[in-house]
Amino acid sequence: MASFTKSLSSDLDLPPNSYIYKILSTAPRQNPLTYAIPDQLAVISSDDSLRFLDPVSLKVLPDGIVKNVNHSVTCLERVDDPHSNIVATAGRDGLINFWDKRVRNKVVSIQSPKKLISSLVCNDPKNFVAIGIENPDDGPGVSPIFVWDQRNVQKPQLELVESHTDTVTDLQLHPDLPTLLLSSSTDGLINIFDTSKPDEEDALYQVINHRSAVARAGFMFPTTNIYAMGTDETISFYALQSQKEDEEEPAPRIMGDVRKQLRCEYLAKMHWIGDEAFIAAGQHSEKYLDLVPVHKNISAGPLQYEYDIEKSVRLSGAHGEEIVRDLFTDVHSETTYTCGEDGFVCAWKMASEESMDVDDEDEGMPEKIKNKEKRKEKKEKRKLEGGESSKKGRYKPY
Repeated sequence: MASFTKSLSSDLDLPPNSYIYKILSTAPRQNPLTYAIPDQLAVISSDDSLRFLDPVSLKVLPDGIVKNVNHSVTCLERVDDPHSNIVATAGRDGLINFWDKRVRNKVVSIQSPKKLISSLVCNDPKNFVAIGIENPDDGPGVSPIFVWDQRNVQKPQLELVESHTDTVTDLQLHPDLPTLLLSSSTDGLINIFDTSKPDEEDALYQVINHRSAVARAGFMFPTTNIYAMGTDETISFYALQSQKEDEEEPAPRIMGDVRKQLRCEYLAKMHWIGDEAFIAAGQHSEKYLDLVPVHKNISAGPLQYEYDIEKSVRLSGAHGEEIVRDLFTDVHSETTYTCGEDGFVCAWKMASEESMDVDDEDEGMPEKIKNKEKRKEKKEKRKLEGGESSKKGRYKPY
C-alpha cells in the first residue's frame, strides 16, 4: 500500500468548531476530469463563508474571505465559464449566488421557489443551473428539482416536482450528453432527466432504485455508467438506459455494504486522479483515509467494476477522528487537498522516498504509484538477498 504524507495543514482562521464542507479548484477545466494548474482553491464552511486559498501555502488570499455567502450555506460549485472566474454557492435560504473570484463580489443571484437547497450543478457554456431541495421532515415529502437558463433567471425553465420524495443529495451532468441530468436522493432513487423536454413526464428518462438512501451518485467518466453510494456505505453500479427500446440493460453490479471489505467506517466520495477512479473511504476512529482504485473488468461483463485494496493509497492521520468531507487532486503538482469536520484543509504528497524522477507531462500520479510499488518490490527482494539487512523489518506490511 502506497502512502501520502501531509505536507501542509491550515485552519484558515476559521472560528472554533467549524466544518469545511467542500473544496475545489477554480482553474480552467482541461477536460471533464482535470483542470489547469490551480491559482486558487475555494472552500465553504459552516460559518457561512467562502474562502479563496493559495494552493501552495494554504493561506487565505488577500481579501479572500467572503462572509455570509448564504444563510446556512450547503453547496459550492464551479460555474465553468471560459475563464473559470465564477463560482456559485447555495444554501437553505433558497438563494443561488454567483461570485467573481477576482473581485470577491456577487455578480448574480437567483431566488429558488423553495428554500432548503441541498444540491447544485452548473454549466456555463450551456447556460445551465439546477438545484435540488432538502426534505426537513421525517417520512415522504416533496423534494423538487428546479432548472434555470442563466440568461433568464426570473423563473425556472423546468420544474421537476414529483420525482423525489426526500432530500436531493447529488446532481450531475454528463459532459458528452449535456441535456441529461442525474439526480439522487435519500428516497433511494437515482433519476435521469432529459432537460431538453418541456415537462417532467417527458423529461424523466430513467429511474434506478438503489434500495437505500443515496448519499452520492454520478457518472463513471468517461463512460455513461452510473455509481451510487448509500448512506449505509453501500456501493452499486448501473447502466444508462439505452434509447433502443428492445435493448436490455445489463444487470447492476451490487457490491452491498463495503465497510468490511474496504476496512472503512464511512465513504467520502468517488474521487478521480486524472482519469482513474478511486473510492475515498475513511476510518475516523483509526485516523486515516484510503483511496481505493476502482476499475472495470471488461472481460467479466459491462458493469463488472472491481476494487483493489492492495493498490490503495493511504492518507495516514487524515483529519484525526473527524470525517473527511471532500478532496481534490491537482495532477500537475501531484497534490491531494482534503477538508473535513475538524475545520482544517490539508495538502498531501507522495512520501519523498517513494517519489520518482519522471516527466510530469507524460506520467500521472496513479501510474507513479504503480511504478513505485514495483520499485519497492525490487528493493525488498534485494534486502532479502542481502541477508543481514533483511532482518531489520523495515518494510513490514502497513
